[in-house]
Amino acid sequence: MKMFIYVITICLVMAISGCKRDIPEPETKTNGKPTSLHSVSHDIPVFKTTLNSKEPFFVKYKIEGSNVLIECIIQGITFRETEGNNKGRIILYVDGKKKEEISSAAFIVKGLTSGTHRLTLEVATEKASTVIMKKEFDVTIR
Repeated sequence: MKMFIYVITICLVMAISGCKRDIPEPETKTNGKPTSLHSVSHDIPVFKTTLNSKEPFFVKYKIEGSNVLIECIIQGITFRETEGNNKGRIILYVDGKKKEEISSAAFIVKGLTSGTHRLTLEVATEKASTVIMKKEFDVTIR
């Protein structure tokens, strides 16, 4: 019985020590062609539509595949829940059709089809329903 325990112990030690040097390679598939996302980034300055205002409305967007990442910097407007004054919202139109109302300064327009699309951003405050700023630009999805 002691001999059997020694043989099992020696086999286990050899099996454990043998695995330290033979680390397996990760199993990844490569098709030989490098893939890349078409990525375009733009900074677009926009100004309020009211004549007496001098504060800018900046839009920065980046195209990644069929999605458009949009970031807006609007002076005098906040999107935070805790802030009470000048809380704003962005109304998004894609090709002239209202898509959604957004309550954040950065958002993603997902799943656009191939081709050129006209994106329109209208900024309104929650207190008033009138549009105080507007920006239109074209994006091309490949």
